[in-house]
Amino acid sequence: MAERASPEGIAIVTGAASGMGEASARLMGEAGWDLLLCDVNADRLASAAAAMGQGNADLLAGDISAAEFGDKLVAALNGRKIGALIHCAGLSPTMASAERILEVNLAATMRLTATVLPHMSEGACAVLFASSAAHQIGDRMDETIGAIVTPEAVSSLEPICQGNSGMAYSVAKRGVYLWTRYVAHEFGAKGCRVVSVSPGIIATPMGLQEMEQQAVMKVLVEKSALPRPAKAEEVGAVAAFLCSPAASFVTGTDVLVDGGSMARNPFA
Repeated sequence: MAERASPEGIAIVTGAASGMGEASARLMGEAGWDLLLCDVNADRLASAAAAMGQGNADLLAGDISAAEFGDKLVAALNGRKIGALIHCAGLSPTMASAERILEVNLAATMRLTATVLPHMSEGACAVLFASSAAHQIGDRMDETIGAIVTPEAVSSLEPICQGNSGMAYSVAKRGVYLWTRYVAHEFGAKGCRVVSVSPGIIATPMGLQEMEQQAVMKVLVEKSALPRPAKAEEVGAVAAFLCSPAASFVTGTDVLVDGGSMARNPFA
């Protein structure tokens, strides 16, 4: 096992029971990190930890949008510092209503960053998962979305989504993209970093489900510079790199991991 350099502390991975979260957790474990793995499904989380050879990892099952989740997370730290956060947990467009997607994907992300920052060690990094959908809508709503700087205000974005869960997903992920920039100085004041990652179409159960139900996603894959879905490990590797000392001057920005789907207008 590779020896891990600083920063000190444990690595938290949300959505760790499957997909990109599971891949990120496995790669962080292989890099020598102690892990605190989180997911809404306790049984799947325990099975995933065992399958990735992390049977001794700390596990926290719970809904990241629940009011008590932050307190449970801090209790699970048991006084330890956080060296890394990879926040993958979220809902895709076909999984919930527009209101629920905004709450889980954006409001909960804001609360999570506020919860972890006081417990992060110097040099630590938070990687927040946005999406290539955040790039697809461009900057036309940035003034409105960027004005939302508290979790309580996220519901005010509902009118621009017009009840459309797909639009809510794009708006929420654009919000994560902008939130990363907003909090970068706050993280920097503690000697920490925060970066968003925007995956394209990923060959996970969630991603394949979306492809089956949304024809536009197949178009995005076909028109990409690399015309295939990504493997979960290809995104997880980027997240793990961003948490490493090799990325120590990367903060307040977004890393697009989409196989070149946004390199040209795919609908031109």
